[in-house]
Amino acid sequence: MSELETVIVSNKDVSCYSQLIEKIQNSKTLTKNDIHAFDNIWKTAIDFKNWSDSDLVLGCKITHQRLKDTFKLTDESISIIVRVASYDWK
Repeated sequence: MSELETVIVSNKDVSCYSQLIEKIQNSKTLTKNDIHAFDNIWKTAIDFKNWSDSDLVLGCKITHQRLKDTFKLTDESISIIVRVASYDWK
């Protein structure tokens, strides 16, 4: 598990993007590259194509699969990111 994923998983109880990004940006263990990587992950997670259907569950499944196919992330990290992204689309 990468350091970025460690930070994501250790903050699994966050309920919105602003809380998660604050934890990531304030982490003393992450590099600028890690933060940039998260920005790219987040852009993919909130892409309109993932959430254009009215079915939130379908949006979560699409987003999960896109993140899994695009980034080397654990399912646990992906699930946290998808959950937080889904709050923006409710």
